[in-house]
Amino acid sequence: METKKTVKIVKYLILGKHKPTPILRVLCWFTIIWDTLIAVYMAGSGLFFLMESQSFSNNELLKDFNQEFCFTYSFIHGISLISAILIYRMKRTGFFIYVTANIAMLITLFIYIERFRSDYITVSFTLIMIGLFATRLKKMT
Repeated sequence: METKKTVKIVKYLILGKHKPTPILRVLCWFTIIWDTLIAVYMAGSGLFFLMESQSFSNNELLKDFNQEFCFTYSFIHGISLISAILIYRMKRTGFFIYVTANIAMLITLFIYIERFRSDYITVSFTLIMIGLFATRLKKMT
């Protein structure tokens, strides 16, 4: 019984007391799961590079995939995760943080990875997600 109470309190503290609209709930949960997975993966990759002192310097496609890129990208996904939680709580600042973090992710790819060109799928997905969140901006406080 005690664990159920604890879970309920943690859920209330993180997600708030008001549930957003169903479409916003789906978008937020997708973003929360996606950002968590990518942040953990990139942080793990960065730690691997740090501890093993290895890199992909012999691979032409992955030679720019280094620990600095991994930690930076993980940090930006962490910020995006926090913004998704704020959006779930219906906070307008969460949307603006989300937009900033996602644009920073695209710029980070161009800065760190030399061979990264304008990938239309990545840019389109980012703009679609920002647009879907923007449709619910009026209901946020």
